[in-house]
Amino acid sequence: MLLLLFLLSNHLSGVRTIQASPCDIVDVKLSVGQSTLLQFDEEPTLTFHADDQHFLLKNHESAKRSLAIIPVIRDQDIQRIFGDTSSQRVPVGKAFSESLDRHYRTNLFVFLKSSSRLMFRLRLVEKSESDFVVRIKQVYRKGCGL
Repeated sequence: MLLLLFLLSNHLSGVRTIQASPCDIVDVKLSVGQSTLLQFDEEPTLTFHADDQHFLLKNHESAKRSLAIIPVIRDQDIQRIFGDTSSQRVPVGKAFSESLDRHYRTNLFVFLKSSSRLMFRLRLVEKSESDFVVRIKQVYRKGCGL
């Protein structure tokens, strides 16, 4: 029962702990207007992602094992998807976030100090479903040849 309460409190607080190998692709659930923090066991040394216009990555010298991801969706991005927003309604809630996700979903590679790498898929979701913090515990699985 105590374990269930702990897991439920972590889920409700927006904190998720996952195990990932270099062969896994981990979904990170992001929301417009909110940053998400990835926490690693070791220091990330290099990141690559395809869409640096819509996803800003930041780290700080005092938090070497963390990486913040900030979605950047501008008015012109919304107009590109939905057309002239003054003449038609832009969907709200889940329909809005699903449309953003279809257009702006991208990947992220994080290379760690040990020379291994982890793979992520940056997804846009409703705020109520988004991650605040994702703690990544790196594991090595048999048969993962990468």
